[in-house]
Amino acid sequence: MEKRGFDAIVVTGPAGENLALQYLGNGAKVTSGTILKKRGETPLLVHGSMERDEAARSGLATADFNAFGLLDALKETGDRFQASLAVFQNLFEAQGVEGRVAFYGRGDVGRSYMLLRALKEALPNLDIVGETGTSLFEEAFATKDDGEFARLKSVAERTVATMQDTIDFLRGHAVQEKKLVRADGKALTIGEVRRYIMLRLAERGLESPDGVIFAQGRDGGIPHSRGDDEAPVELGLPIVYDLFPREAGGGYYHDMTRTFCLGYASEEVEQAYGEVLECFETVVKAMRVGEPAGSYQTMACEFFEERGHPTVKSTPGTQEGYVHSLGHGVGLELHGRPRLSDTANDDVFQPGNVFTVEPGLYYPERGFGIRIEDVMYFGDDGEPRSLTDFPKNLVVALG
Repeated sequence: MEKRGFDAIVVTGPAGENLALQYLGNGAKVTSGTILKKRGETPLLVHGSMERDEAARSGLATADFNAFGLLDALKETGDRFQASLAVFQNLFEAQGVEGRVAFYGRGDVGRSYMLLRALKEALPNLDIVGETGTSLFEEAFATKDDGEFARLKSVAERTVATMQDTIDFLRGHAVQEKKLVRADGKALTIGEVRRYIMLRLAERGLESPDGVIFAQGRDGGIPHSRGDDEAPVELGLPIVYDLFPREAGGGYYHDMTRTFCLGYASEEVEQAYGEVLECFETVVKAMRVGEPAGSYQTMACEFFEERGHPTVKSTPGTQEGYVHSLGHGVGLELHGRPRLSDTANDDVFQPGNVFTVEPGLYYPERGFGIRIEDVMYFGDDGEPRSLTDFPKNLVVALG
C-alpha cells in the first residue's frame, strides 16, 4: 500500500468468486461483505448480522453493517443504492478514512461506477483510485506463504488421487472391438467418465466449476475442447485429460494434464509425445528464480521449431503445432501470476511462485493433441519442484 501511495483499501461485494475478499478476509464464509484496511492497521470486516459468527472466524476485527446505519438508511430512503452510499459514508467517517483510497471486489459495473461517483461527491476529502496495471492483489497472489502452500499441496494430492481413480476406472472395463464396454455390454462414453470424475472430486471435497477436459482423438487437438460426451472411449486414441479443481466452495486450485492412450499408441503419437515430454523436462531444468518468466516460453517455442513444428512465435495465430503459452500462476485464481507468456510480460520468477508448466502439440486434422502439465513451485532455495506427483506414461496397459 505504501509503495502505491494508498492510505486505505476497500474490498467489497458478493463473496462468490471475489478473490480479493477471500484473500483479505482469510476465507471467511460470508455471502457478501466489505473489508476496510487503512495503511498500517488491522482490516475491518463489515458483515450482515446473520453472519456474525462466520465473520468472526476470519480473525479480523468485525462490525455489523447496521452499526453504520444500514437499516436506518433503508427505512429513511427506501432505496438500496442510497442505503449503500450512506453506509460507506458512515464507515469512512467513523474510521477516519481520507486521502487515496483504492477499491477492489465484485459488483455490477454500472452500479459500482455510480456508487463511487456519488461517494466522491459526498466525501470530497477522498481521492478514489483504481489500478490498470498489476494490482495490489495480483502482486500478493503471485507468491504463497506457508499456510497457502499447505492448502495447495492438499488440493494437489486430492487431484492426483482423482486422476489415479480415473485410470483405475478405465482399466476396470472390458474391451470389445477396440472400445471399453460396461458390464451390460454397452460402450463406455466420455460423458460417463466425466461424471465419474466429478463424483470423485466431490467425495474429496473438491469442485470443478469449469468442468473437466477429457478429449479424445481429434477433440484433443483443440486445446480447450472438453470432449464429446456421446463418444465411446476407444483404444489407441490419445486422450488429453486436464483436471483443474479447487477446494469446494471456492479456494485454492490445482491444474494438471496427462495425455495417454489405452492399450497402445501409434508411432506418430509416440514421437510427438516424446518431444512434448522432452520440452517439459528441458524448460523445467533451466528454470531459475530471478529470470524472466516469459523467457521459458521463448525456449519452448525454439525447442519445437527446431523439430519442425509451427509455434505461436514462428507462425502467429497457428492452430497446429505449439499454439499457446507455457503456463500460468495458480492459487485462488486458476490463471494468475506469474505468466509464462513472452508477450507484454514483465513477470520475474521469485521464491513462493506457484505455476503450471504445460507444453503441448496439437494436430486436430491428424487426429491428436498432446499436453503434459504439472504445477511447479519455487521454494526458498530457488529450485523448481513439482506439486503434481503422477507418472507421465503415454500408454495405459489394460487387462
